[in-house]
Amino acid sequence: MSIRATFHYFQGMECDMYSFYRIPKLLFTNEYFKNLSCEAKVLYGLMLDRMSLSIKNRWFDEEDRAYIFFSVEEIMEMLNCGRNKAVNCLKELDQEKGIGLIEKRRIGLGKTNVIYVKNFSLTEYPDEPACFDSEETPENVVERKENTETEIEEYAEKELEKPVNTQKFEK
Repeated sequence: MSIRATFHYFQGMECDMYSFYRIPKLLFTNEYFKNLSCEAKVLYGLMLDRMSLSIKNRWFDEEDRAYIFFSVEEIMEMLNCGRNKAVNCLKELDQEKGIGLIEKRRIGLGKTNVIYVKNFSLTEYPDEPACFDSEETPENVVERKENTETEIEEYAEKELEKPVNTQKFEK
């Protein structure tokens, strides 16, 4: 006996009946993240989902940073991939070997690593080595960071303000 799926059209607000994983749009639209594989981006979304559970369960370290546990075996199952792919996705996200969206801490032999999932803001830096001239002060650096964070917030607000097409499709 075989199983066959039947797919129906969504009507009204039926799509709200599902749970969804959230993946930040910037991972797909910003040039900085263009070399990150789709699997690593999806893994980051899965990790963000686990973060909400960790926060709910009050999993914070001594510095009040939330953390998750996510074993390679669980990643293999969630992404439906082999060990090498799962490990490579972690490396892409890791701060030591990859882009820096996560930080792993070993807690013991044979135990799952603690993973800190990091939030991100993008800041432009000149390609030259950093040097503080008369115009570059720590206050300027903070102001530049705040401006970048404001740009990200404005982008998010624009996305939320976009009108939703609620008209019915007519043949």
